[in-house]
Amino acid sequence: MLNQFAKAWWPWLRKNSKHNWWEKFKELLVFFTVFSFTSNLFLKLSVNDAYLNGLLVDYLIPKVYIFDCFLLIKLIIFLSNKKNYQIFKKNKIKLKKIDIIILIFLSIFFINLLLQLNLNLIIFCLRIILIIFFIFSPYLDQKKQKLVYKALSLSIIWQSFLAYFQFIKQTPLAPYYIFGETNLRHFAAISRAQFLTIEKILPYGSTAHPNILAGIIGIFSILLIDKKQNNRLLVILLLLNAFAICLITQSLSAFLTLCLFLIYLLIKKINWQKKINLIVFSFFILSPLLIKKLDANLLKTHLSISRRAILNEAAWKMFLDKTFFGVGANNFVKELENYSHHQETVRFVQPAHHLGLLLLSEGGLLFSSILLLLGIKFKKKINWSKLLILTPIASLDHYLITQALGLFTLFLFIFLTRNRGQSRT
Repeated sequence: MLNQFAKAWWPWLRKNSKHNWWEKFKELLVFFTVFSFTSNLFLKLSVNDAYLNGLLVDYLIPKVYIFDCFLLIKLIIFLSNKKNYQIFKKNKIKLKKIDIIILIFLSIFFINLLLQLNLNLIIFCLRIILIIFFIFSPYLDQKKQKLVYKALSLSIIWQSFLAYFQFIKQTPLAPYYIFGETNLRHFAAISRAQFLTIEKILPYGSTAHPNILAGIIGIFSILLIDKKQNNRLLVILLLLNAFAICLITQSLSAFLTLCLFLIYLLIKKINWQKKINLIVFSFFILSPLLIKKLDANLLKTHLSISRRAILNEAAWKMFLDKTFFGVGANNFVKELENYSHHQETVRFVQPAHHLGLLLLSEGGLLFSSILLLLGIKFKKKINWSKLLILTPIASLDHYLITQALGLFTLFLFIFLTRNRGQSRT
């Protein structure tokens, strides 16, 4: 009797156990992909093409981050499942006129990219494809989205702990190869600020810069508050922590983003939303002029403002010079010396700190048109009011499109804040 029972049920138990193990593995993969992308732990593939006039430029170094590996594993798992091919066969794609126009523009854009292909650009393009696939594919279902929020929560706790530790101790918790923390002992290249009468090193967490640290903690907090608005204690704790991080990192862009989110929470139930959106969008468009005006009035005494003004001006010159195609993806820093002869650009070789100008300078009207058409196509699915909350960061910094962490954060934000009437963005 026992033998008969075992023969009947053992194959099912074995199959079911294997299935559960595989599902758990895929869930853990989602969790660690989201948790690990805040780490600046990477492998440099080559530095030969990353020098400009003898200066090693970080933005030109081809890097493979730890979360890139998780994204690649996820893609391999998806492609190895025959059921996914059957799903694609059943769902026939019907192209509309706008889709055809987008494909034509994309084809022209990628043909132009082939003319300037390099290892850094190849990795950048592959990373975007992997991120889009991970976030927007059917693989990230409702159950796995809960894991995403758990990973975001743990990321806030972990990055905040690192930030407070670094700020108090003025040293990293561990060597770089453990968590990806910046070596704060290299004092000359580290961001510092004055706190009353004491000069202190600003915390980096395990990110590449204090502004990025404050930005991701702010954005993650916004996503969690948007999900858990009824839990007042959690909302208060998240906001207090986020503002505290903004204080110790001296991040104005993250601070303004949190303030804008608070305004959004206050007015979302009244008819002022469209007016506020218009004001915020106008700020995004006019912010380069505002920065230029501030730079002139402050007599160039604030380096942070002066550098932004210089980079914005260079970006505009690039766009005017190469209006249709731009100077090429990831080519801003390479072309900077040709469009700005200011001495600060020699020491401060970075992309323009304004997403609009950066996209115009590198992608020209062609790429801007692609983004505009995609915006029209998905206008009902994207929650534009929530996306505009990121305007301060988009107006004063560049990491949302130049850093691997920023790209993942931006796409994740668009997906998680999408209009819920639609199942996919």
